[in-house]
Amino acid sequence: MPALVAPVAQARTAAGFPLVAAGRTPTIYVDGNDAAVVTIAAKAFAKDVEAVSGVLPGVRTTTPAGDVAIIAGTLGQSAVIDQLVAQGKLSATALRQQPEGYVIADIKGGISGVGRALVVVGADRRGTAYGIFELSRMIGVSPWTWWADLKPAHQDTITLPIDRIEHKSPSVKYRGFFINDEDWSIRPWAEEHDPTGTIGPDTYARVCELLLRLRGNLLWPAMHKVTVAFNLDARNAKVADDYAIVMGASHAEPMLRNNVGEWNHTQRGEYNYDTNGPAVLEYWRERVKANGNYENLYTIGMRGLHDSAIVAGHEADGVALLEKVVADQRQLFRNELNRDPATVPQVFVPYKEVLDVYRKGMKVPQDAILGWVDDNHGYIRQLSTDAEQKRAGGGGVYYHISYWGKPNDYLWLDSTPPALIGEEMRKAYATNARAMWMLNVGDIKPGEKGTEYFLDLAYDFDGTSKLTQHDWLRQWATRTFGKEQADAVATLLGEYYRLSYARKPEHMGYNDEELGIEGTDMSPVAYGDEAERRMRGYLALDAQASRIADALPENLRDGFFQLVQYPIHGAAKMNEKILRADRSFLYAWQGRASANLQADAAIAAFRDVKAATATYNAIGDGKWTRFMDDAPRYQSVFSAPPVGRVQPAEASGLGVAVEGSVDALVSSPATPQADYGLRMKPWRNDNAPRDRLPTFVRATDQRHFIDVFSTGAQALDFTVTASEPWIRVDRSDVRPGGDVRLWISIDWGRLGGQRAEGNVTVAGMGSQQMVSLTADPMTARAGTLVEDNAIVAIEPHHYSKLYNRGGSGWRHVPGLGRSGHALESGAGTASSNDAASAPYAEYRFITQGSGAARLRLGFVPTFPLNGEHKLRYAVSIDGAPAKVVDIEANKDWDDAVQRATTVTTTEWQLDKPGAHSLRIFAMDPGLVMDSIVLDLGGLRKSYMAPPETIAR
Repeated sequence: MPALVAPVAQARTAAGFPLVAAGRTPTIYVDGNDAAVVTIAAKAFAKDVEAVSGVLPGVRTTTPAGDVAIIAGTLGQSAVIDQLVAQGKLSATALRQQPEGYVIADIKGGISGVGRALVVVGADRRGTAYGIFELSRMIGVSPWTWWADLKPAHQDTITLPIDRIEHKSPSVKYRGFFINDEDWSIRPWAEEHDPTGTIGPDTYARVCELLLRLRGNLLWPAMHKVTVAFNLDARNAKVADDYAIVMGASHAEPMLRNNVGEWNHTQRGEYNYDTNGPAVLEYWRERVKANGNYENLYTIGMRGLHDSAIVAGHEADGVALLEKVVADQRQLFRNELNRDPATVPQVFVPYKEVLDVYRKGMKVPQDAILGWVDDNHGYIRQLSTDAEQKRAGGGGVYYHISYWGKPNDYLWLDSTPPALIGEEMRKAYATNARAMWMLNVGDIKPGEKGTEYFLDLAYDFDGTSKLTQHDWLRQWATRTFGKEQADAVATLLGEYYRLSYARKPEHMGYNDEELGIEGTDMSPVAYGDEAERRMRGYLALDAQASRIADALPENLRDGFFQLVQYPIHGAAKMNEKILRADRSFLYAWQGRASANLQADAAIAAFRDVKAATATYNAIGDGKWTRFMDDAPRYQSVFSAPPVGRVQPAEASGLGVAVEGSVDALVSSPATPQADYGLRMKPWRNDNAPRDRLPTFVRATDQRHFIDVFSTGAQALDFTVTASEPWIRVDRSDVRPGGDVRLWISIDWGRLGGQRAEGNVTVAGMGSQQMVSLTADPMTARAGTLVEDNAIVAIEPHHYSKLYNRGGSGWRHVPGLGRSGHALESGAGTASSNDAASAPYAEYRFITQGSGAARLRLGFVPTFPLNGEHKLRYAVSIDGAPAKVVDIEANKDWDDAVQRATTVTTTEWQLDKPGAHSLRIFAMDPGLVMDSIVLDLGGLRKSYMAPPETIAR
């Protein structure tokens, strides 16, 4: 096998250090007096070397010896390391000032009995562990090696080109994740695989090792009632401490107490601090005494027993009550730990109703972290004001990439784009939320990519935040699957995230937990069939993922299936299931015999998901049995969908359906099993003709479709005749059941310069139908935004000019938003009182008409940065006085987070046809503009904004 020369970043290189050569590898030496995590990490690295080379290094606590050796240790805890520092062989002055930092150095001489040593030294125990696991990364071992079955490629020789690597303190002090909503995946899996039958010490050892490999340091353990509470098994806390992981507990679990598993109503009474304070306080005291010698980040404050509001008397003052709770909790630190409370790490998490209490004026101790929260769907509700940013405790964030709750869960697949995580966390970092970043990851799998990106940002914010989503995904794919397929994988995942963000797979049912699957408003008739465009987009990704998998070496395919293929396949088949079910109702309404085939395909897609899940759980001879569940909480969206069916006509007839209309021109229609008229409402446009296509505009050169179908068992047999030589008909698009989608376009070179009318006649099976059309020869320079069918649709990044103020304003963020090309006004954008002083994006466009127009701007549903700002934009067309819009004023949050957009409108009057200018002003920080549509009366119902009307 070829030799591996491991890549090194931020390093001075010299002649390579021989890690494996001729079947031999250096011994790894650690000090027996050092922290347990150093030995744990050293042994894990030794296994990593064996996984790559087949050679297992020894790990010893004896005096180092040999021509070459690896020595790992912590400043002040390793005699050999301290000796090297004292001799001047290893500079550690700067390292001492960098908690969790490390140095890796190739040192020749200075150690008796050792000719050459690769030395890993940490400022503290975690720093040493991070340094050791950096070596694992360098030899090609993924942090997910166990969790995603990523087997590194074999190499007979490994050389590390290291002179010296230095890494300073992480950007965020406490960085970690929360195992939550574990009822359907990791807990059932642990029931099969953990000796305790629950998430116990063996599982937590795997979790803690993963955290270290991802350079995290904080864990909120699983806490649902189905799981035995973390601290009821004292071995769990010991495992966490051995791995140097700081333990905390969720926003609903103050003082490390898992209430649903530990509070005993019979023995202690009501969990109510207002009426039963002494019993609650004693309950907390017991945990502080039991766990006080470990590293902890205590959640302070109080909520209900589980994820619910605090219980108190009707007359209780919420502010005063919570302030007393916090004061009493801090006194426990003084009494039980004999420590000044200001020196005990604490976080106050104003989650849900607690944020309302905080906003009423609750005083939180200055030394406690303010742990700001998102809305459970990825949008941070509030961040620190200028005054709060000066607090000694600083700020933090509790963020979700998985959620159980209203308005809808998303527990199955990883669908939060890194671009959105980055946009929100950049705001957090800019407002000094740098003390704690906590990520709700659900069951860990399948949230691997979002978890790694989040922790990369937290560990090295400056380096990671500079990367676009595609850049980071490409780097991740290179590390994980090799450089040959990295760009293809990054592109694949980027489009997966865009589609999944526009509507999460779990939200495709358009329902809540109480209702069955409803029809979508993803139109199968508007704008070239947006529903099919979405479905085909997903299915193309699924096919591309399969091709990439086939091109990967065998050792990476299990990991690729888990990390890439399964999420894409699951999302693709969920969308196919729902959208084909929608189409079955449309086709039944139109009298198509092929409605039944669409219904069958929807059911087949449902079964495909089940089969893929079985494959996932069978990986590694059943290693993941019961881990992947494709129907968490058994919500109806995961069920086989309702479908429309027909009784085909005995005498087969011919039908024609045009783009834009749900109604068909049809003779002898198939008979629907029920009246599906109400199902058409989301797609029906008033006065949409069933016998005319949308206007063809030369500038945009869009084509439009006519569907031709049979109503019975007889095969479709028809002819197509165009009335004019400039009308082109492509009949090659044959659909299930023999339906044909005719794509109509215009040969502009044969049309001439005048607006013209024509028609297409479809004849056969005893009838004929004629469809009219109009061709508009309006031209514009390529790239010009123009009116098409009485709308102008604009992608936000296609501005003609950006005007920023003070270096801040609108910024294009690739990968962000439903469009994948949103503009954001970052945290550094100043709020403005008038548009004249605000930064703006300018767009230029051409219309053919004038008169009334409605401007619709779609925004990612973020929140105002903090209480000192609103979320406003201003807009002006053709220099008219700017109109200011407060996005929050009429925001429907339930709808916005499921659609991933909130749309605002302003009314305008265009004085003349021709060239126009549009300016959109960022009046506040935190705006994310995702779509721009000017409706001159032609806007059709659709889920997404219409495709951009840009001249070709």
